[in-house]
Amino acid sequence: MRAGLRRELLHIATDLSALADNPNDLRHGFDLLTRSYRTPAADAARAALRAHPAIQPLLAERYWGPWPTKEALQALPPGSLGQSYARWFADAGGRPLPDPVLDPGTDGDDQWLHQRVRHTHDLWHVVSGCPPTAAGEAALSAINVMQLRWPGSAMLVGADLMHRCLEGPLTGEPDLGEAVAYGLELGARSGPLLAQRWEEGWGRPLADWREQLGIAAIVAQGPFARAAAAAGAAGGG
Repeated sequence: MRAGLRRELLHIATDLSALADNPNDLRHGFDLLTRSYRTPAADAARAALRAHPAIQPLLAERYWGPWPTKEALQALPPGSLGQSYARWFADAGGRPLPDPVLDPGTDGDDQWLHQRVRHTHDLWHVVSGCPPTAAGEAALSAINVMQLRWPGSAMLVGADLMHRCLEGPLTGEPDLGEAVAYGLELGARSGPLLAQRWEEGWGRPLADWREQLGIAAIVAQGPFARAAAAAGAAGGG
């Protein structure tokens, strides 16, 4: 093992220990993700994404469609992707994730992949029905494991489950094990989320997007079904 990778893994171990103690430790969470991008597993994941036939067309044009203002999204029809996204974002506190930290000189394709994943993170929450809670974030990390093979996402899932073993179930939320199982199943069965041109369908019903991706039944039967139904319901508040 090369010395640089060994140092990164030691830092990652420190991050994992902190996250197992407190999954809401954002500093260690983002540090873990950043360091995980430099691992051989991340290299393999990016190579697989670049070679994916459904993702390649978006990557070739570095696709990035229009993102309306919050007010424009809120004015879209109830139950649409855009309005559901605006409502979800407000419930989450209106704080977008910071941009991924990548090494200087990172290939342009990989820059686009990381930026696209980070920028659409909240949209994936909406489409999958995962709320902005500890269990919802654990489920989305599991989706990332299946859809992206991100090593950092797998590590976050591991830290979440370790915390569950140490501290017991969360009060008022689905069990973390159930949330992770849901995310793994949805991620395995869904069409590729990274290949979607979300910006061309802000006004489409969220229910239509779920049908297109093949996940409508999974979302309706999952541990977050009530919140997901409210997000996709016409006129849901």
